[in-house]
Amino acid sequence: MFRNSIKILSAALVMIAIDGGAAFAQGTMQQQDACRPDVFRLCGSYIPNVGAIVACLRGNEPRLSEACHQVMFSDGNQQYQQAARMRAGDDR
Repeated sequence: MFRNSIKILSAALVMIAIDGGAAFAQGTMQQQDACRPDVFRLCGSYIPNVGAIVACLRGNEPRLSEACHQVMFSDGNQQYQQAARMRAGDDR
């Protein structure tokens, strides 16, 4: 079961990378690794729904690990923030 969950999460992260919806998946494996524990801890019920995982991570910002928060919300990550707002229906 756990092995299957890891495979599903990995596939979801690859889909995020292809979709361009999250910075941690657009970049390096280290960036993906930064959020993997948070996805399992906070958003595991949304696997493999990529959009729901991203929304879940954004909605749990105060609970994210420092590493994942840095990847998801860093000031230098404007592309992610814009894509995430568009996914949430907020076109600011």
